[in-house]
Amino acid sequence: MNAARLPHGRGLIGYIHKACYFIKILKLRHGIATDIKDIKLSLADIRRRAGDYNFKCIDQGDVIPHDSRVGSFFIPDAEVVGIESTIDQLIDLLVSGTSNRSVVAVVGEGGLGKTTLAGKIYKNDTVKKHFDCQAWITVGKECTKMDILRKTIQELEGVTGSTHGEMDKMVEKAMLATLERQLKDKCYMVVFDDVWTTDFWGYIEYALIEDNKSSRIMFTTRNRGIVDLIPFVYVYRLQPLPSDKAFELFCRKAFGLQRCCPPELEKLSHEILEKCGGLPLAIVAVGGLLSNKNKVAFEWKRLLDDLGSQLGSHSHLKDCNKVLLEGYLISCGRLVRLWIAEGFVPYFKRNTYEQVAEEFLIDLINRSLVQVVETNFVGRPRYCRVHDLMHEIILRKTECLGFSHFVNREHSNLSSKIRRISVQGSTDSVLESIKDSKIHSVSLFNVDRMPNSFMTTLVVDFKLIKVLDFEDSPIEYLPEEVGNLFHLHYLSVKNTKVKVLPKSIGKLVNLETFNLKCSLVTELPLEIKNLKKLRYLLIYRVDSSDRYEMVKIPVGFGSLLNLQKLGYVEANFEVLKELRKLRHLRKLGIRVTNGNEKDLCACIANMEKLECLVVESTSREEILDIESMTSPPHGLQSLFLRGNTKKLPDWIFKLEYIVRIGLDLSGLTDDPIRVLQALPNLLELRLWDTCHNEQLLFKEGWFQKLTRLQLFDFTGMELMIIEKGAMPNLEELGIGPCPQMKEIPIGIEHLRNLRILWFYLMLKEIYYMIKDEKWKKITQHLPEVRVTFKVEGKIFYQTPKYLSSISPIDFEQSIEEVK
Repeated sequence: MNAARLPHGRGLIGYIHKACYFIKILKLRHGIATDIKDIKLSLADIRRRAGDYNFKCIDQGDVIPHDSRVGSFFIPDAEVVGIESTIDQLIDLLVSGTSNRSVVAVVGEGGLGKTTLAGKIYKNDTVKKHFDCQAWITVGKECTKMDILRKTIQELEGVTGSTHGEMDKMVEKAMLATLERQLKDKCYMVVFDDVWTTDFWGYIEYALIEDNKSSRIMFTTRNRGIVDLIPFVYVYRLQPLPSDKAFELFCRKAFGLQRCCPPELEKLSHEILEKCGGLPLAIVAVGGLLSNKNKVAFEWKRLLDDLGSQLGSHSHLKDCNKVLLEGYLISCGRLVRLWIAEGFVPYFKRNTYEQVAEEFLIDLINRSLVQVVETNFVGRPRYCRVHDLMHEIILRKTECLGFSHFVNREHSNLSSKIRRISVQGSTDSVLESIKDSKIHSVSLFNVDRMPNSFMTTLVVDFKLIKVLDFEDSPIEYLPEEVGNLFHLHYLSVKNTKVKVLPKSIGKLVNLETFNLKCSLVTELPLEIKNLKKLRYLLIYRVDSSDRYEMVKIPVGFGSLLNLQKLGYVEANFEVLKELRKLRHLRKLGIRVTNGNEKDLCACIANMEKLECLVVESTSREEILDIESMTSPPHGLQSLFLRGNTKKLPDWIFKLEYIVRIGLDLSGLTDDPIRVLQALPNLLELRLWDTCHNEQLLFKEGWFQKLTRLQLFDFTGMELMIIEKGAMPNLEELGIGPCPQMKEIPIGIEHLRNLRILWFYLMLKEIYYMIKDEKWKKITQHLPEVRVTFKVEGKIFYQTPKYLSSISPIDFEQSIEEVK
């Protein structure tokens, strides 16, 4: 040891100082050695548990394949066991019987399948056709009366609805008036899922009008006391599955298509089912987990021994009543980017972080640990959630391990080992409760207000933060001190009132995701060029006409070489110069200015990984010349073009992987439908005012894979003809406004897979089409037909059933009121 570092002093005093110093050093070393030993023990325990659960790297060749059934993205019929007759019984109750408004309650414990039962009924084709309008509202434990009214209005508004800000300003009286207007003279069905409070009936009794139109209210709840307060309610009490049905469901999930339990696993299977207590949710979750394990007895026995700590006994499952998942839906893209920011996603050379993370999510979905709520046009999950029982397990595990903590208005001081917090409802005293913690992640959900001091203290006092997720929160600025968060990987101010970004943003050298969508930011600071690790940068807003408003981006952004998504920016000369450097882009949204199309085409041709491309002129009348791109990105899947051009560029037909096209083009001399029909893999087509003929013809054999077609502003079209064999897989068709159209598309009865038919802003045209005697005959196979109209900038819809009940005099009067 260096003598210069020893304590000063001679003789006995010096010896004592030296002895004390060495004792301190020994204690310090002993502490470090103990910490290292604990870490090694933790790692050994992690490896042991990884072996117990058969966790393996995603690229290992010996991973046992899992049956990723097509229906696993939703609650498939295969998982609806033991309630088939109940579904039929309740459907009959809803669509027949009294003309008075009536109420149906589905009551039972968490995990019994109340939401699954109600969802199957709600989505049933007979039910959809019977009611003029439907709404599904997830209530949850924290919902107030105003929340329920607001959600109901938004669901009933259908297409676009009011903005979040407008709804927040509405008082109760205005909401009740809005609901009365929405439901007047309609046969409606409203489902309230997961009701907790006994005040619920008082919230909605007079909000949902009674007008003798055979309307129905349905709700699910765990609280038996709620139904005692409702007059004339039909109560269905959902029971745990009997042992034979539970075993049938378990076998379907654990053994896939075979559905046959090996004799050596039968006894263990029944023991596992006893732990699940007849709860379908627990059975599906455990069966999904076991489906990916070796079918050997000792591995199943090991899992059975550990299930006690995860699921517990049947009485333990009743504890789910104390903990609630609010039915919160999360964007799968958002979830994936949060995983990446937290470092949960390993690097694999063959795939991007996003692709690896999505594989992890799909695996969780296949195991029924995560539920998909909505998919996109190619069937990939868009929004997901976990159900109550799984949420209970997650909360217990994460809080026990100090992984994360859910903070609401009733929180107290948290453990110093907590690293992640999700703030629900209010930020009051949150900072006080985490003052001794080393927080890494902060997410806000349904926060009603946030003082400026909260933001400032958060970024000043907690230097280790990696994730700040302020999406939909009431923040108006980012403090300058945010730039000191060296470890920050994820920052979202999506849908907030943030207007200006501090220059200190340039110090966030580890930032990977920066989400500014639908904020009030109009210009990025020059310092943005320093964020060399940035992968995701979305910076656009949408105006009142649903057009993208571009954000000004500074010179030098070409240094962001890791950028995967960029949108939406204006392509002047300097921007294009920088854009040439971004070779890893997968999504690009850009507006062309000053005739820079040829330079843009040269940039795009070099973006070999590009999957989604949006190119706009400054207006629909401005020339869009992008024919010069002779070699488009090979893997392009989605394309949107807006501007003025005489013909579609030839390179579009070289895109063998293209599945989605949107065209808002003027000046076309060729019918785009005729030339695009040959694209072999096209799934979605959206066109704006691209047909000027009186007749629009879809010939036999055209668009063999198309599932979604939307035709906007076809002002000259009088007749649409669909030959048999055209668009055989079409599921959704949207048309309008088409003021010259006087007849429903001829041949629409050939579209046997069509699920929903929309007519946009065509209330008057459709009213008189309905009077034609053949209307009912050729639309009877369609589960859902809707007609939208606009009042004071807001979009509403009606159903043909309701329109047909109105006299011509009353209808013309209502049209004048709409105008």
